[in-house]
Order: sequence, then C-alpha cells, then structure tokens
Amino acid sequence: MTKFEPIKSKLDLKVLNPFQLEQIREATLDVLENVGVRFPSEQALRLFMEHGIPVDEESHLVKLPAEFVLQQMANAPRKFILSGRNPGTELELGNGQSYFATDGCGVETIDFESGERRLSCKEDVAKMALVSDYLTSISFYWPMVSAQDYRHLAPLHELDASFRNTEKHVQTETVMGENLARYAVEIARVIAGNEEMLREKPPLSSLICTIAPLCQDKEGIEAAMVFAAAGIPVGFMAMPTMGSTAPAVPGGALVVGNAEAVSAMVLMQLVNPGAPVFQSLLVSAMDPQTAEYLITLPEKYLCNVAAVQMAHDWGVPALAGTFGLNHTEPATWQLGRDSVYTALMCSLAGTDITIGLGLLDASTLLIPEQIIFDDEIYHIHRLLAQGLDTGTENLASEIIEGVGPGGNYLSQKHTRDHMREIWIPGFTHPRTTSSTVIEGDLRRRARAKLDQILAEHAPQPLEEAVAKEIEKILIKAGEEINR
Repeated sequence: MTKFEPIKSKLDLKVLNPFQLEQIREATLDVLENVGVRFPSEQALRLFMEHGIPVDEESHLVKLPAEFVLQQMANAPRKFILSGRNPGTELELGNGQSYFATDGCGVETIDFESGERRLSCKEDVAKMALVSDYLTSISFYWPMVSAQDYRHLAPLHELDASFRNTEKHVQTETVMGENLARYAVEIARVIAGNEEMLREKPPLSSLICTIAPLCQDKEGIEAAMVFAAAGIPVGFMAMPTMGSTAPAVPGGALVVGNAEAVSAMVLMQLVNPGAPVFQSLLVSAMDPQTAEYLITLPEKYLCNVAAVQMAHDWGVPALAGTFGLNHTEPATWQLGRDSVYTALMCSLAGTDITIGLGLLDASTLLIPEQIIFDDEIYHIHRLLAQGLDTGTENLASEIIEGVGPGGNYLSQKHTRDHMREIWIPGFTHPRTTSSTVIEGDLRRRARAKLDQILAEHAPQPLEEAVAKEIEKILIKAGEEINR
C-alpha cells in the first residue's frame, strides 16, 4: 500500500514580523494598482474587462485596484484537498502538515543502465514515479523529467506515465496552453471517476510559472484558466532574480514576485469564484561578475521562509521550493549543507506543500540515486521539526527511580518499547548481520536501494477501462495537436 509521512512541525520559524508582512502587502497592492502586470492573453483581458477592470489592449497591461484584489483574494480557500487515485492518498492542505514531492521537470538524466548522460524520456518519468510511490518522504509526484520522446505531447504522456506508476497525487508543471490543459482535465476526470469527484478530490493539480518582472505567460495563464474552471487546484510560482529581473534587494524581489502570483490568483477567482489556488515564490540572485544564476545564498533561504508567510498572509496554501540545487554530483558536502537550509527552514515555517527531491544542476538533471539521499535528509528534517516530547512517558521518572544510581536500562520494558521508535539513518548506520557485507561507497549503496525498489515495488495498477480511456485521450490529442 502507498504510504507517506508528512512533516508535522511543532516549531514555528518566521523571518518577517507582522509589520514587515504589512509593508510587503501594501507595497504589492501599490504595484498592482499603479504599475500593473502584463497579461498577454485576450481571454484574460476580456475577463478583467467584464469585471470592470480597465486594461490596455495594446500593451496587455492590467492595473488592479487594491480593494478589488482584496475582495477577490478573500474568495480563495485556505484549505482544500489534493488526492491520489486511491483512498488513503489525500493531502489536506491547511491542516498544519507539510507534504513534500519530487522535483521537476528536468531535461537530462544519467541513464539507469549505461551511466551516460542523455536526454530524458517517458520511461524515466515512469521509473521515478514508481520509486516515488515507494518512498514515504514523497507525498505527491511531480513528473521529474520531460518525456521528450513524445515532443509536443510530452506533458500528457508525463501524466500517463505518472498515473500508471504511482497512486499518489500528481502535479504538473509542463501542461501549457488551452488545448493541452483540456486534455489533461479529461485524463484527471477519468482518474477521479466523474466530474463531482474531480472537484472534491482532484488527483491532479497544476503549477504555472509567471515571468519576471511583472508578466504572465500566455500559454501558462490560459492553461490555468482551464484548470480553475474545472476545479483543479492551480498554483503560481514567481521566480524573481535579484539584480536582473528584480531589484537587487530581497524585499523588492519579494514584492515583484508577490504581485505576479497574486494577480494570477485574482484572475482564477474571476474564472471560478472559490477556485483552489496556492502561491509559490522562489527568489534567486545574479552573480554580478558572470551573470550566473545563484540559488545557494543566505538571502534565498530567508526569502523561502518569507514566501511561506506571505502566502498564508493572503489566506492561501504555500508551495515551497527546496533541494534542487545547482550542483552536478550527489553526496557532496556542499549539497548536504544547502539542502538543510532549504528543506528544513521551509518545514519549520509551515509550508503546506513542497517540491524539490531528486534533481540536481538547478533542477535540470536526474541522477536516479539522488532521490535516495534526499529521502534520508527529509526524514531527519521530519524528526527535527517534531521537536521534543516531555510528557510523562518521555520523562521516564518512574523508570529512573527504579533503576537508581549505578544501574542500567537494558532490561527495562520501557527501553525495549522506545528503542524501537528511534529512527536510525540507514546510510550512515546500515543494519548488519553476520553474513551482511556493507558497501562502503554511499552512491553505490543508494543505487542498490533504488534498483531494489524498481525490481520489487508494485503500485496498484490502473483499472483496465481507465487505462484504455487515457489511451484514447492521448490518441485524440495526438491527432489534433500534431496535424
């Protein structure tokens, strides 16, 4: 049976105080009203005009009055469900738990057999979906790489490979444009069973990236409108880069990204009042000497936490970006260091959903065994976030009194019961027997674990009728889109 273990943080990390949150909100509202955001979509512009918002049809600029923004954002739900395709896979956003997912959508992989670097394909999506179905660190699945062997239909085939190989919720970041989105909705409806269940427990959600500074992507925003109309949750990720597409200061970058994401969420409420939406904001910086994209900076880690606070300030769930750093080799000192700052800090901040496990090289490269390393890091963070329990059973006063000075606790039932609860990192402290030979190289050890999962784990398959219906949808999409 598919299982996952979300993080339930008893700690509460904040980097913005209430006054600072109010400053950012006011600055964002000012940008939305007086600077505006570009929406290069006739559908979006028409909808804004129908609601009395003046737009510049030539420049596609939309300026949103502060009162209108607040009114529409008040319709967005703080709590809703993301579901997998079977009972027991529901993720209840807004219940104080943090659900993690894989990273996506990379374009290259280290081949599972030859070890050579190559372009990714649909089979890679399927294999990593199966691994993700097994790992309890993964609560929902992002197709980790692109199904480039299917060209224009790649996003739909990524969904097909995902749903066939995991029972968990699937979130797409590659379905763009109205046509592809409509076919994705059809696939999701078949998985859910009917229209009502699709809205109540959607097995699919979407993340759409904005374009910094202060622009929406035409294909992205039109796909989002299709998803919102169908009741499929859709989130918006802003990625301002300090020094190039955003001011060279964290506060200014947060305001730019905030305005982009909020303007899109406002539009979704016009499409479907009460549409489930979520917000994501990933700040990076430009290296002033090389123009390199930098994502392993203290300012970024602080902005990650601030972004969670800002989403909650608007009353919507937060999606945080973690792991996925700009390193090309697994099991390195730098990778371990930076993973702590991203994944742990966002968990302590109370992010609702989080992506990032399994990819390297700024989320472009799949090294298959990396997800095994990230899984162990995740579980360490999960236990750290739980804090310490000082209830009667855990203070063990009676046991201490019974053993007394100079004794030991080896024979105590309390010891036998609670030693079993201690989670021991498998890579640094592998379980051994007299006949066990422990592989010394961590990467080979991780690869052995990955190969074992691929060989032995078997998620519940799709019902035959459902699989055939999805095949029909893919054929129909191919006939329309490739003609």
